[in-house]
Amino acid sequence: RPSYMHSFALTTDHVVLTEHPFDTTPLQMARGKPFVENFSWRPAAGTRFLVLDRETGALVAERRVDPFFTFHHANAFTDDGAVVIDLVAFDDASVVTDLYLDELRRPDARPPGGELRRYRVPLDGGPIERERLHAGPFEFPMVDYRRRAGRKHRYVWGAGSEADRPRGFLDCLRKVDTERGETAATWTDPDTFPGEPVFVGRPDRNAEDDGVLLSVALDAAAERSVLLVLDAADLSERARAPLPEVLPMGFHGQFFTGDGVPTPSMA
Repeated sequence: RPSYMHSFALTTDHVVLTEHPFDTTPLQMARGKPFVENFSWRPAAGTRFLVLDRETGALVAERRVDPFFTFHHANAFTDDGAVVIDLVAFDDASVVTDLYLDELRRPDARPPGGELRRYRVPLDGGPIERERLHAGPFEFPMVDYRRRAGRKHRYVWGAGSEADRPRGFLDCLRKVDTERGETAATWTDPDTFPGEPVFVGRPDRNAEDDGVLLSVALDAAAERSVLLVLDAADLSERARAPLPEVLPMGFHGQFFTGDGVPTPSMA
């Protein structure tokens, strides 16, 4: 049965596919319903990790865990005979319908509560370990892709929500320290709703968090969008560039260097 899959992860040697039990059949797809309404959540099937060799395409490992749903992987890497996968996990696929416009327009709308989670999948068949890195809500995970994609990383940045502030959708940016399993820094501003953070590293950097985050945010009070520039280390605001109008809230962004080379993206 075809499964809904939004992203995947790479290590230096492997492709990692996360196949959650949100699937359909070709016959259902031909019935004329909206695309996503053809899919069904089947938790009994569990969620499956498929690890493939990047060079040959051979299946290296196939492992199942308790069911969860994901849109976005933060990163993956190999460590001591295991593939380590950081991703944003939801208990089930109800997040899909939670993102319908009629749900988002509710006065009490809150972002779905995805948590930043780590799975350690031994390639020799040993027990899989699961670790919560951040309880959430957390989405649009970002690492230093140019240097850390497919390799061990320490920091993950993402958009979140302050639980004690009934302000609606995503209203803050967070930096998570995966080594300590804690939030290292938070940025928030009244009536400002950020989008995905994009990491831009200092060219001659030594530290993993030496750079800035770019995020297009809605300044609701001014009724316009702004480009935020935050220090990636402590999330202090370095600058903001106001735009003359409101940009529709987007999902993903990308940074291009002066020579037109994009910063790698995993989404």
